[in-house]
Amino acid sequence: MTKISHSEFLAKISDVAVDDAEIAKYLIGRPNDVTPFGPVLVPNPKKVVAQNPLEELQVEAAVASALVNAFARIRRRKKFEARLDETDTPILYAEGDSWLQFPFLLNDLVDQLSADYRIWCTSEAGDTLANMVFKKPEYLTELNDLMVERKLEVSGFLFSGAGNDVVGKGSDGTSALERIVRPFDAGQSTAWHIETDALTETLARVESAYRKVLNDIDREFPASKFPKLKVILHGYDRVPTRGVPKPDPKRPSYARDWTGEPLRKLGFPDNTEASKVVAALIDRLNETTERVCKAYPRARFADLRGTVPANQWNDELHPTSAGFAKAAAALKKVL
Repeated sequence: MTKISHSEFLAKISDVAVDDAEIAKYLIGRPNDVTPFGPVLVPNPKKVVAQNPLEELQVEAAVASALVNAFARIRRRKKFEARLDETDTPILYAEGDSWLQFPFLLNDLVDQLSADYRIWCTSEAGDTLANMVFKKPEYLTELNDLMVERKLEVSGFLFSGAGNDVVGKGSDGTSALERIVRPFDAGQSTAWHIETDALTETLARVESAYRKVLNDIDREFPASKFPKLKVILHGYDRVPTRGVPKPDPKRPSYARDWTGEPLRKLGFPDNTEASKVVAALIDRLNETTERVCKAYPRARFADLRGTVPANQWNDELHPTSAGFAKAAAALKKVL
């Protein structure tokens, strides 16, 4: 591949007419900086070359601030604005983690749905429920801007989260799985390994966050004034663990053994046993999400379990683009 200057790279990433796949050719991940649901992408120094001291500073700034990830979100908003005249195409608002915003390298759920929906997206790879709902909630401001200020008809608010709460890392750097799951015991059931106080506390936090979102929507955008607005909460499919007892040799360079590494530390002997535990946790998370949705007339639960084929997982958390397409087909039925 021909090398390009940093200015040429910025021109490509700023032009929404340039396909994401073209931009992806010039990117690499920083595996030491990523969080489980948050790949950090930077220009590949072997393909994007600074031509002068100013460009060198721009490259350093882009790397330090994860600017590529920010550009991915900006590009989506520009694409939304360019489609405002498509009045027959329904509008969705999406807020969530990397299943709704995986920058450039994978076609995530929003990418897959964009042919049929105009999607205003504030999702961010690596985001957590705590941040989206309690620390820096932006969904109310964004929906108000769309529906009240701009008077656009938003038919669905697609919200995802909780993945990082179950398989991410806490502020102390400890994996959530290490706190939630008991050390492996061949004499005990899969359910025994996850029935812990830590799981109970985690699911309670997830439920509290979901209920706050739904209560906020009902309060600020009552069904009497916005009858078409529905809130769709999607769950995750049962992703297989691939990094036990040894690291996954096929994982992408920007990924890590998100579930394999902590479950290795907990003594799980192989991917089969580890995957059973991860599946059980995902089931519990889905059950919590579904129960909350049933308590709110405007809420819809999108169960994505069983949608992604075993050979269409990109890593231990994310489907491939083809896998995301399968999950999106199930999500579209709910929409």
